[in-house]
Amino acid sequence: MDADRWRQVEEIYHSALAQSPKTRAAFLTDACRGDADLLEKVQSLLSAEEQAGSFLEKPALEVASTLSGAQQIGRQFGAYQILHPLGAGGMGEVYRAHDSKLGRDVAIKTLPGEFAGDPQRLERLRREARTLASLNHPNIGAIYDLEDADGVNCLVLELVEGETLRGPLPVERALDYMHTKSPRPWRPRTTKESFIAI
Repeated sequence: MDADRWRQVEEIYHSALAQSPKTRAAFLTDACRGDADLLEKVQSLLSAEEQAGSFLEKPALEVASTLSGAQQIGRQFGAYQILHPLGAGGMGEVYRAHDSKLGRDVAIKTLPGEFAGDPQRLERLRREARTLASLNHPNIGAIYDLEDADGVNCLVLELVEGETLRGPLPVERALDYMHTKSPRPWRPRTTKESFIAI
């Protein structure tokens, strides 16, 4: 897809997100003007957005006050001891942990308790691990391990200090983040359609 086509898809996608669910279909029909390929690409992005939700829907203090978040503090996953929650959402729960082998702090991502035994969610977590392991860029946080401890699967990730990003980023800001040498402010995720979402 060339840059002009991508800009067109992106513009319609962001405009569609601003529409209410009731008016979105009519908006897309009008905006795509009979271009079936354009409509398909925009609908694919919208579908991925709906399925993915927000990675961190709740701030850390809210998670810390929940029973499951509070129960994890001090828990050991292999060499990693949970220190405190960082955030939670439909895609997972993220904790700050200490790596006792290498003496560093890391981020631990687990599935929410209600999905821990779901084979599809487990496969999605494993796919995320493989995707992150295949990426090598100074502005992409590293994956250190895919841990299975006491029946709980978790990703062990580089702990990136800094601003917590919420919601979709405008492409220009995402590209700026990708090309800076500053600490990594985002993590990618792979959507069902194999897009890398920032």
